[in-house]
Amino acid sequence: MRNATPVDYDAVRDVTLRGYLGDGFGDEEYAQALADVEGRARHAEILVATLGENAVVVGAVALALWPSPVAEVGRENEAVFRMLAVAPEARRQGVGASLVRECLDRARRAGASALVLSSMPGMTAAHRLYERLGFQRLPERDWSPRSGVDLIVYGWVFSRD
Repeated sequence: MRNATPVDYDAVRDVTLRGYLGDGFGDEEYAQALADVEGRARHAEILVATLGENAVVVGAVALALWPSPVAEVGRENEAVFRMLAVAPEARRQGVGASLVRECLDRARRAGASALVLSSMPGMTAAHRLYERLGFQRLPERDWSPRSGVDLIVYGWVFSRD
């Protein structure tokens, strides 16, 4: 697990597009947003998971702190993760869970009050992961970024002990 560098952006783009579009999540407009790793990197940390001796990028996620423009569902003092993707050939190996745990750790260290995310309703495998890790559904924060696209929200509120 590490921060991506510009050298990684093509691999991040590939993993993200294959992960989303290969599973039928997204249209041409969303594909453009998924492919814009450079744009996300201007406003968020891009984290990558790698496997093997050659450190092949097999997973990626963007982590942003409010008020970053990519932290759309975030509120004051919250962190948001977006575009969590795992290469199809690397699934069921704990890559997604590791990326989410890293987001939790980094958000907590940054002093965020919560870590939130948006998800498409059909992403049931991702929902099971979030729930297994302790995220709660926040139905009052569900939203629609554009006509025909409805998103559901999950969150983890950090205790202040």
